[in-house]
Amino acid sequence: MKIGLISPYRTKITTYYSHNPRLRRFFAENKNVPDFFHPNLALLTLAALTPEEIEVELIDERVDTLNFETDFDIVGITMITAQALRGYEIARQFMKRGVYTVLGGIHPTVMPEEAKVHCDTLIVGEAENTWPQFLQDFKRGSPKKLYQDHSVNLSKSPIPRYDLVNTSQFQLLPIQITRGCPYDCTFCSVTTVFGPRYRVKSTDQIIREIEAIQSVAKNRRCVFNDDNTFVDRKRSYEILEAIKPLKVKYFAQTDISIAEDERLLQLLQESGCKTVFIGFESLVPENLEMIQKSRWKLKHLETYSESCEKIQNHGIQVLGSFLVGLDHDTRNNLLMIRDFVLENRIWAQFLYLTPFPGTRVRNDLIKQGRLSPSDTNWDLYTCFDAIFQPATMAMQELENTVLEIYESVYTDAAHRQRMRHMINQMKKMRS
Repeated sequence: MKIGLISPYRTKITTYYSHNPRLRRFFAENKNVPDFFHPNLALLTLAALTPEEIEVELIDERVDTLNFETDFDIVGITMITAQALRGYEIARQFMKRGVYTVLGGIHPTVMPEEAKVHCDTLIVGEAENTWPQFLQDFKRGSPKKLYQDHSVNLSKSPIPRYDLVNTSQFQLLPIQITRGCPYDCTFCSVTTVFGPRYRVKSTDQIIREIEAIQSVAKNRRCVFNDDNTFVDRKRSYEILEAIKPLKVKYFAQTDISIAEDERLLQLLQESGCKTVFIGFESLVPENLEMIQKSRWKLKHLETYSESCEKIQNHGIQVLGSFLVGLDHDTRNNLLMIRDFVLENRIWAQFLYLTPFPGTRVRNDLIKQGRLSPSDTNWDLYTCFDAIFQPATMAMQELENTVLEIYESVYTDAAHRQRMRHMINQMKKMRS
Protein backbone atom coordinates (compact mmCIF):
# COMPACT_ATOMS: atom_id res chain seq x y z
CA MET A 1 0.00 0.00 0.00
CA LYS A 2 1.16 3.54 -0.75
CA ILE A 3 -0.22 6.70 0.85
CA GLY A 4 0.31 10.30 -0.27
CA LEU A 5 0.03 12.92 2.47
CA ILE A 6 -0.52 16.34 0.92
CA SER A 7 -0.40 19.94 2.13
CA PRO A 8 -1.95 22.13 -0.62
CA TYR A 9 -0.24 25.33 -1.56
CA ARG A 10 -1.28 28.77 -0.46
CA THR A 11 1.94 30.27 -1.72
CA LYS A 12 5.42 29.24 -2.71
CA ILE A 13 8.49 29.57 -0.48
CA THR A 14 7.15 32.12 2.02
CA THR A 15 4.67 32.41 4.87
CA TYR A 16 3.36 35.72 3.54
CA TYR A 17 0.85 36.03 0.72
CA SER A 18 -1.69 38.64 -0.30
CA HIS A 19 -3.94 39.09 -3.31
CA ASN A 20 -3.25 42.83 -3.05
CA PRO A 21 -0.51 43.26 -5.69
CA ARG A 22 1.22 46.09 -3.83
CA LEU A 23 1.45 44.20 -0.55
CA ARG A 24 2.46 41.01 -2.35
CA ARG A 25 5.24 42.87 -4.14
CA PHE A 26 6.41 44.35 -0.84
CA PHE A 27 6.71 40.90 0.74
CA ALA A 28 8.51 39.55 -2.31
CA GLU A 29 11.07 42.36 -2.38
CA ASN A 30 11.67 43.15 1.30
CA LYS A 31 14.13 40.80 3.00
CA ASN A 32 13.76 42.40 6.44
CA VAL A 33 10.31 40.89 7.11
CA PRO A 34 10.80 37.81 9.35
CA ASP A 35 9.58 34.58 7.79
CA PHE A 36 8.90 31.36 9.70
CA PHE A 37 8.80 28.66 7.06
CA HIS A 38 8.42 25.08 8.28
CA PRO A 39 6.95 21.76 7.13
CA ASN A 40 3.41 20.71 7.94
CA LEU A 41 3.44 19.09 11.39
CA ALA A 42 0.07 17.38 10.94
CA LEU A 43 1.41 15.38 7.98
CA LEU A 44 4.56 14.40 9.87
CA THR A 45 2.35 13.15 12.69
CA LEU A 46 0.06 11.22 10.32
CA ALA A 47 3.13 9.57 8.81
CA ALA A 48 4.23 8.50 12.30
CA LEU A 49 0.78 7.03 12.95
CA THR A 50 0.97 4.96 9.76
CA PRO A 51 2.24 1.33 10.10
CA GLU A 52 5.81 0.83 8.88
CA GLU A 53 4.80 -1.63 6.16
CA ILE A 54 2.86 1.13 4.37
CA GLU A 55 4.88 3.40 2.08
CA VAL A 56 4.33 7.10 2.81
CA GLU A 57 5.14 10.05 0.55
CA LEU A 58 4.88 13.62 1.83
CA ILE A 59 4.01 16.38 -0.64
CA ASP A 60 4.11 20.02 0.44
CA GLU A 61 3.10 22.04 -2.60
CA ARG A 62 5.11 25.03 -1.45
CA VAL A 63 8.29 23.10 -2.25
CA ASP A 64 7.19 19.89 -4.03
CA THR A 65 5.49 19.16 -7.34
CA LEU A 66 2.31 17.11 -7.03
CA ASN A 67 1.97 14.35 -9.65
CA PHE A 68 -1.63 13.16 -10.00
CA GLU A 69 -0.41 10.08 -11.86
CA THR A 70 1.41 8.69 -8.80
CA ASP A 71 0.10 5.25 -7.93
CA PHE A 72 -1.37 6.04 -4.50
CA ASP A 73 -3.91 3.79 -2.81
CA ILE A 74 -4.89 6.60 -0.41
CA VAL A 75 -4.27 10.33 -0.33
CA GLY A 76 -4.70 12.31 2.87
CA ILE A 77 -5.05 16.08 2.54
CA THR A 78 -4.82 18.49 5.49
CA MET A 79 -6.06 22.06 5.12
CA ILE A 80 -6.39 25.38 6.84
CA THR A 81 -9.00 27.72 5.38
CA ALA A 82 -6.75 29.46 2.84
CA GLN A 83 -5.83 26.04 1.44
CA ALA A 84 -9.39 24.73 1.19
CA LEU A 85 -10.26 25.43 -2.45
CA ARG A 86 -6.97 24.00 -3.68
CA GLY A 87 -7.40 21.05 -1.32
CA TYR A 88 -10.84 20.30 -2.72
CA GLU A 89 -9.45 20.52 -6.25
CA ILE A 90 -6.71 18.01 -5.41
CA ALA A 91 -9.25 15.68 -3.80
CA ARG A 92 -11.53 15.78 -6.84
CA GLN A 93 -8.65 14.99 -9.19
CA PHE A 94 -7.58 11.95 -7.19
CA MET A 95 -11.15 10.71 -6.75
CA LYS A 96 -11.61 10.84 -10.54
CA ARG A 97 -8.61 8.52 -10.80
CA GLY A 98 -10.12 6.09 -8.33
CA VAL A 99 -7.76 6.97 -5.47
CA TYR A 100 -9.36 6.81 -2.00
CA THR A 101 -9.31 10.35 -0.64
CA VAL A 102 -9.34 11.55 2.98
CA LEU A 103 -9.68 15.17 4.14
CA GLY A 104 -8.77 16.57 7.56
CA GLY A 105 -7.36 19.60 9.31
CA ILE A 106 -8.77 22.78 10.82
CA HIS A 107 -10.98 23.83 7.91
CA PRO A 108 -12.73 20.46 7.42
CA THR A 109 -13.16 20.28 11.21
CA VAL A 110 -15.09 23.56 11.36
CA MET A 111 -16.81 23.09 7.96
CA PRO A 112 -17.63 19.36 7.88
CA GLU A 113 -20.80 19.69 5.77
CA GLU A 114 -18.87 21.52 3.09
CA ALA A 115 -15.82 19.25 3.20
CA LYS A 116 -17.57 15.87 3.21
CA VAL A 117 -18.78 16.20 -0.38
CA HIS A 118 -15.19 16.48 -1.63
CA CYS A 119 -13.81 13.23 -0.20
CA ASP A 120 -14.41 9.57 0.50
CA THR A 121 -13.66 9.93 4.23
CA LEU A 122 -13.64 13.00 6.46
CA ILE A 123 -11.59 13.17 9.67
CA VAL A 124 -12.87 15.83 12.05
CA GLY A 125 -10.72 17.02 14.95
CA GLU A 126 -7.53 15.32 16.07
CA ALA A 127 -6.14 12.26 14.30
CA GLU A 128 -4.04 10.28 16.81
CA ASN A 129 -6.89 7.82 17.38
CA THR A 130 -8.93 8.19 14.20
CA TRP A 131 -6.21 7.82 11.52
CA PRO A 132 -5.04 4.35 12.74
CA GLN A 133 -8.69 3.29 13.04
CA PHE A 134 -9.38 4.48 9.49
CA LEU A 135 -6.38 2.53 8.15
CA GLN A 136 -7.58 -0.64 9.88
CA ASP A 137 -11.08 -0.18 8.48
CA PHE A 138 -9.67 0.52 5.01
CA LYS A 139 -7.66 -2.72 5.06
CA ARG A 140 -10.83 -4.59 6.03
CA GLY A 141 -12.68 -2.94 3.15
CA SER A 142 -15.10 -1.03 5.38
CA PRO A 143 -13.85 2.55 5.88
CA LYS A 144 -16.38 4.96 7.38
CA LYS A 145 -17.42 8.24 5.83
CA LEU A 146 -16.69 10.16 9.07
CA TYR A 147 -14.22 9.79 11.96
CA GLN A 148 -14.26 12.30 14.81
CA ASP A 149 -12.22 12.97 17.95
CA HIS A 150 -11.67 16.25 19.81
CA SER A 151 -9.93 15.17 23.02
CA VAL A 152 -6.75 13.24 22.31
CA ASN A 153 -4.51 12.27 25.21
CA LEU A 154 -1.25 13.84 24.01
CA SER A 155 0.75 11.07 25.66
CA LYS A 156 -0.49 8.92 22.74
CA SER A 157 0.87 11.28 20.12
CA PRO A 158 3.90 9.74 18.35
CA ILE A 159 7.20 11.36 17.46
CA PRO A 160 6.60 13.00 14.06
CA ARG A 161 8.47 11.54 11.08
CA TYR A 162 11.12 14.27 10.83
CA ASP A 163 13.25 11.82 8.83
CA LEU A 164 10.88 12.38 5.87
CA VAL A 165 11.66 16.12 5.70
CA ASN A 166 14.08 17.58 3.17
CA THR A 167 15.57 19.88 5.80
CA SER A 168 17.40 22.04 3.25
CA GLN A 169 14.02 23.46 2.17
CA PHE A 170 12.91 24.79 5.56
CA GLN A 171 14.20 27.38 8.02
CA LEU A 172 12.52 25.76 11.02
CA LEU A 173 11.31 22.36 12.13
CA PRO A 174 8.07 22.26 14.14
CA ILE A 175 7.30 20.62 17.45
CA GLN A 176 3.99 20.82 19.29
CA ILE A 177 4.04 20.42 23.05
CA THR A 178 0.56 21.70 23.95
CA ARG A 179 -2.97 21.92 22.58
CA GLY A 180 -5.93 24.04 23.61
CA CYS A 181 -6.20 27.61 24.82
CA PRO A 182 -8.35 29.01 27.65
CA TYR A 183 -8.60 32.60 26.35
CA ASP A 184 -11.24 32.04 23.63
CA CYS A 185 -10.70 35.19 21.53
CA THR A 186 -13.54 36.04 19.14
CA PHE A 187 -11.29 35.92 16.04
CA CYS A 188 -9.63 32.57 16.83
CA SER A 189 -10.87 29.01 16.19
CA VAL A 190 -8.37 27.28 18.50
CA THR A 191 -10.86 26.82 21.32
CA THR A 192 -13.42 25.46 18.85
CA VAL A 193 -10.97 22.97 17.35
CA PHE A 194 -8.80 21.98 20.33
CA GLY A 195 -10.94 23.03 23.28
CA PRO A 196 -10.38 25.41 26.23
CA ARG A 197 -8.52 22.84 28.31
CA TYR A 198 -4.74 23.15 28.19
CA ARG A 199 -3.12 19.79 27.38
CA VAL A 200 0.64 19.20 27.56
CA LYS A 201 2.86 16.35 26.37
CA SER A 202 5.10 14.63 28.87
CA THR A 203 8.58 16.03 29.37
CA ASP A 204 10.09 12.78 28.10
CA GLN A 205 8.06 13.03 24.88
CA ILE A 206 9.22 16.58 24.29
CA ILE A 207 12.87 15.68 24.82
CA ARG A 208 12.61 12.73 22.42
CA GLU A 209 10.97 14.91 19.75
CA ILE A 210 13.67 17.57 20.00
CA GLU A 211 16.33 14.87 19.80
CA ALA A 212 14.60 13.49 16.69
CA ILE A 213 14.76 16.94 15.11
CA GLN A 214 18.43 17.29 16.02
CA SER A 215 19.19 13.88 14.51
CA VAL A 216 18.06 15.05 11.07
CA ALA A 217 19.03 18.74 11.26
CA LYS A 218 21.24 19.59 14.20
CA ASN A 219 21.65 23.25 13.30
CA ARG A 220 18.01 23.98 12.40
CA ARG A 221 15.95 26.02 14.83
CA CYS A 222 12.72 24.59 16.20
CA VAL A 223 9.37 26.32 16.34
CA PHE A 224 7.07 25.39 19.21
CA ASN A 225 3.96 25.16 17.07
CA ASP A 226 1.58 25.83 19.95
CA ASP A 227 -1.05 28.52 20.20
CA ASN A 228 0.00 29.61 23.70
CA THR A 229 2.95 27.58 24.89
CA PHE A 230 3.56 28.59 28.51
CA VAL A 231 0.11 28.92 30.10
CA ASP A 232 0.83 26.17 32.63
CA ARG A 233 3.74 27.74 34.51
CA LYS A 234 4.67 24.75 36.66
CA ARG A 235 4.89 22.42 33.66
CA SER A 236 6.72 25.10 31.67
CA TYR A 237 9.45 25.36 34.32
CA GLU A 238 9.88 21.59 34.27
CA ILE A 239 10.02 21.39 30.46
CA LEU A 240 12.45 24.29 30.05
CA GLU A 241 14.78 22.92 32.71
CA ALA A 242 14.74 19.54 30.96
CA ILE A 243 15.57 20.86 27.49
CA LYS A 244 18.45 23.10 28.60
CA PRO A 245 21.09 20.36 28.09
CA LEU A 246 19.89 19.83 24.49
CA LYS A 247 21.21 23.28 23.49
CA VAL A 248 18.33 23.76 21.09
CA LYS A 249 17.48 27.17 19.61
CA TYR A 250 13.77 27.81 19.22
CA PHE A 251 10.90 30.17 18.49
CA ALA A 252 7.68 30.00 20.56
CA GLN A 253 4.18 31.46 20.58
CA THR A 254 3.03 32.79 23.93
CA ASP A 255 1.24 35.70 25.60
CA ILE A 256 2.46 38.91 27.18
CA SER A 257 2.18 37.59 30.74
CA ILE A 258 5.55 35.83 30.44
CA ALA A 259 7.10 39.23 31.18
CA GLU A 260 5.64 39.08 34.70
CA ASP A 261 7.56 35.91 35.51
CA GLU A 262 11.29 36.46 36.00
CA ARG A 263 11.95 32.79 36.58
CA LEU A 264 10.23 31.86 33.31
CA LEU A 265 12.14 34.52 31.35
CA GLN A 266 15.42 33.26 32.75
CA LEU A 267 14.55 29.69 31.85
CA LEU A 268 13.48 30.71 28.35
CA GLN A 269 16.83 32.37 27.80
CA GLU A 270 18.82 29.49 29.28
CA SER A 271 16.91 26.85 27.30
CA GLY A 272 17.54 28.49 23.92
CA CYS A 273 14.49 30.64 23.18
CA LYS A 274 15.46 33.26 20.59
CA THR A 275 12.09 34.74 19.61
CA VAL A 276 8.59 34.86 21.10
CA PHE A 277 5.47 35.53 19.03
CA ILE A 278 2.92 37.52 21.05
CA GLY A 279 -0.58 38.54 20.05
CA PHE A 280 -0.90 42.18 21.10
CA GLU A 281 -3.83 42.57 18.66
CA SER A 282 -4.51 46.28 19.23
CA LEU A 283 -3.57 49.38 21.21
CA VAL A 284 -7.18 50.61 21.34
CA PRO A 285 -9.00 49.61 24.56
CA GLU A 286 -12.38 49.34 22.82
CA ASN A 287 -10.93 46.86 20.32
CA LEU A 288 -9.41 44.67 23.03
CA GLU A 289 -12.67 44.71 24.95
CA MET A 290 -14.51 43.62 21.81
CA ILE A 291 -12.33 40.60 20.99
CA GLN A 292 -12.21 38.97 24.42
CA LYS A 293 -15.03 38.57 26.93
CA SER A 294 -12.59 38.09 29.78
CA ARG A 295 -10.83 41.38 28.90
CA TRP A 296 -7.54 39.63 29.62
CA LYS A 297 -5.63 41.48 26.91
CA LEU A 298 -7.25 44.79 27.87
CA LYS A 299 -6.01 44.37 31.45
CA HIS A 300 -2.46 43.95 30.14
CA LEU A 301 -2.54 46.83 27.61
CA GLU A 302 -0.78 49.34 29.85
CA THR A 303 2.11 46.88 30.35
CA TYR A 304 2.87 46.31 26.65
CA SER A 305 5.97 48.52 26.35
CA GLU A 306 7.41 47.56 29.74
CA SER A 307 6.84 43.88 28.97
CA CYS A 308 8.65 44.11 25.64
CA GLU A 309 11.64 45.62 27.41
CA LYS A 310 11.69 42.90 30.08
CA ILE A 311 11.63 40.15 27.45
CA GLN A 312 14.32 41.80 25.34
CA ASN A 313 16.50 42.27 28.43
CA HIS A 314 16.80 38.48 28.45
CA GLY A 315 18.10 38.43 24.87
CA ILE A 316 14.77 37.27 23.42
CA GLN A 317 13.33 38.96 20.36
CA VAL A 318 9.66 39.94 20.33
CA LEU A 319 7.54 39.40 17.24
CA GLY A 320 4.23 41.14 17.84
CA SER A 321 0.99 40.33 16.06
CA PHE A 322 -1.53 43.12 15.48
CA LEU A 323 -5.01 42.89 13.96
CA VAL A 324 -6.14 45.59 11.54
CA GLY A 325 -9.68 46.32 10.45
CA LEU A 326 -11.19 46.06 13.93
CA ASP A 327 -14.33 48.09 14.57
CA HIS A 328 -12.61 50.93 16.41
CA ASP A 329 -9.64 51.26 14.06
CA THR A 330 -8.89 54.59 12.42
CA ARG A 331 -5.90 55.62 10.40
CA ASN A 332 -4.45 57.43 13.43
CA ASN A 333 -4.98 54.39 15.68
CA LEU A 334 -3.17 52.17 13.20
CA LEU A 335 -0.28 54.60 12.93
CA MET A 336 -0.02 54.36 16.74
CA ILE A 337 0.80 50.68 16.21
CA ARG A 338 3.54 51.61 13.76
CA ASP A 339 5.03 54.02 16.31
CA PHE A 340 4.77 51.44 19.10
CA VAL A 341 6.65 48.86 17.04
CA LEU A 342 9.41 51.27 16.08
CA GLU A 343 9.78 52.77 19.57
CA ASN A 344 9.97 49.35 21.24
CA ARG A 345 12.25 47.95 18.52
CA ILE A 346 10.24 44.79 18.00
CA TRP A 347 9.39 42.82 14.87
CA ALA A 348 5.71 42.69 13.93
CA GLN A 349 3.01 41.27 11.69
CA PHE A 350 -0.05 43.32 10.79
CA LEU A 351 -2.86 40.92 10.00
CA TYR A 352 -6.31 41.74 8.67
CA LEU A 353 -9.11 40.65 10.97
CA THR A 354 -10.24 37.52 9.14
CA PRO A 355 -13.67 35.95 9.81
CA PHE A 356 -12.57 32.33 9.80
CA PRO A 357 -15.23 29.62 10.00
CA GLY A 358 -15.67 28.44 13.56
CA THR A 359 -15.08 31.89 15.08
CA ARG A 360 -17.48 34.19 16.89
CA VAL A 361 -16.35 37.17 14.84
CA ARG A 362 -17.63 35.45 11.68
CA ASN A 363 -21.00 34.78 13.30
CA ASP A 364 -21.19 38.39 14.53
CA LEU A 365 -20.40 39.85 11.11
CA ILE A 366 -23.03 37.65 9.47
CA LYS A 367 -25.64 38.73 12.05
CA GLN A 368 -24.73 42.38 11.42
CA GLY A 369 -25.17 41.93 7.67
CA ARG A 370 -21.52 42.81 7.03
CA LEU A 371 -20.60 39.36 5.74
CA SER A 372 -22.65 36.95 3.67
CA PRO A 373 -22.86 33.37 4.98
CA SER A 374 -22.33 32.32 1.35
CA ASP A 375 -18.95 34.08 1.24
CA THR A 376 -16.72 31.07 0.75
CA ASN A 377 -13.92 32.48 -1.37
CA TRP A 378 -11.48 30.80 1.00
CA ASP A 379 -8.46 31.76 -1.13
CA LEU A 380 -8.74 35.27 0.34
CA TYR A 381 -8.56 34.03 3.96
CA THR A 382 -4.81 34.60 4.15
CA CYS A 383 -4.79 37.20 6.98
CA PHE A 384 -3.11 39.51 4.45
CA ASP A 385 -6.32 40.32 2.57
CA ALA A 386 -9.28 42.43 3.68
CA ILE A 387 -12.43 40.28 3.63
CA PHE A 388 -15.16 42.69 4.74
CA GLN A 389 -15.85 46.41 4.90
CA PRO A 390 -14.36 47.92 8.12
CA ALA A 391 -16.71 49.82 10.40
CA THR A 392 -14.79 53.10 10.52
CA MET A 393 -12.51 53.19 7.48
CA ALA A 394 -12.86 52.96 3.73
CA MET A 395 -11.36 49.75 2.38
CA GLN A 396 -8.83 51.62 0.26
CA GLU A 397 -7.73 53.72 3.22
CA LEU A 398 -7.23 50.60 5.34
CA GLU A 399 -5.19 48.84 2.65
CA ASN A 400 -3.07 51.94 2.01
CA THR A 401 -2.41 52.38 5.73
CA VAL A 402 -1.40 48.75 6.23
CA LEU A 403 1.08 48.97 3.35
CA GLU A 404 2.44 52.25 4.74
CA ILE A 405 2.97 50.63 8.16
CA TYR A 406 4.83 47.66 6.67
CA GLU A 407 7.02 49.97 4.60
CA SER A 408 7.85 52.09 7.66
CA VAL A 409 8.54 49.21 10.04
CA TYR A 410 10.76 47.25 7.65
CA THR A 411 13.08 49.89 6.27
CA ASP A 412 16.78 49.03 6.37
CA ALA A 413 17.30 51.69 9.04
CA ALA A 414 14.55 50.33 11.30
CA HIS A 415 15.86 46.79 10.81
CA ARG A 416 19.39 47.83 11.80
CA GLN A 417 18.05 49.59 14.88
CA ARG A 418 16.25 46.43 16.03
CA MET A 419 19.31 44.30 15.41
CA ARG A 420 21.63 46.71 17.23
CA HIS A 421 19.25 46.81 20.18
CA MET A 422 19.21 43.02 20.51
CA ILE A 423 23.00 42.81 20.13
CA ASN A 424 23.39 45.37 22.91
CA GLN A 425 21.00 43.43 25.13
CA MET A 426 23.01 40.25 24.67
CA LYS A 427 26.25 42.10 25.41
CA LYS A 428 24.77 43.37 28.67
CA MET A 429 23.80 39.81 29.62
CA ARG A 430 27.36 38.59 29.08
CA SER A 431 29.01 41.46 30.96
